[in-house]
Amino acid sequence: MALLFPSRVYISLSEKLHPHVPKSIEIKEALGRLTPEERLYILQRARTLGHFSKAVEEAVGSMK
Repeated sequence: MALLFPSRVYISLSEKLHPHVPKSIEIKEALGRLTPEERLYILQRARTLGHFSKAVEEAVGSMK
């Protein structure tokens, strides 16, 4: 989550969710406090991480 959310949101969430067990209601509440620019940043970051994870899966899969 630290890779997706701005510091202030991540800190707020981590304090609420300790230990790190994501809860969709709290995540939605945190997202509701973000600016449209911050939401767009999170969405773009999540997509980028998705592309990286797919590349890793393909690389590991091709090693069989």
